[in-house]
Amino acid sequence: MARHSRRNRLVAVLFAAAMTLGLAGLVRSEEVSSEEKARLHKLDTGPATIDVSKYPADQQSAYTLFQKKCAQCHKIARPINSSFVLPGEWERYIKRMMYKPNSKLKEDDAKTIYRFLTYDSSVRKADSLRVHLKKLPASDREEALEKIHKVNPAFKEEK
Repeated sequence: MARHSRRNRLVAVLFAAAMTLGLAGLVRSEEVSSEEKARLHKLDTGPATIDVSKYPADQQSAYTLFQKKCAQCHKIARPINSSFVLPGEWERYIKRMMYKPNSKLKEDDAKTIYRFLTYDSSVRKADSLRVHLKKLPASDREEALEKIHKVNPAFKEEK
């Protein structure tokens, strides 16, 4: 009995480590469902650029980094057309990308890209962001708003 318990704990620890390292998400392309392939195809074939000419200079610079780094692994249209708008969604997405094999995405670059995507969501996807914020529990909404205001103090929760 003790032997099985020890083995189960070891399996749980190894699984947790794999999840932390992002290894559980490594799936060969032939194992991706047809629904997932269709979803990604739709994202990949949407608009592939953002007009950042009215964004602050630091966000314009971050956009250039975003294009360069993210296009190394997938079409840049994928994150541009993503339904992600909340800071937490972008945090998870970028962390997952950091741990992909050969991503070479360094922490400083990841933070810059996160700030850009959070800013972009608060401008280009502001209506969707407001809808998603309303669905969050109050404490999560306040935390998300704090993160948004760090990159875009002008964002208003209500229009």
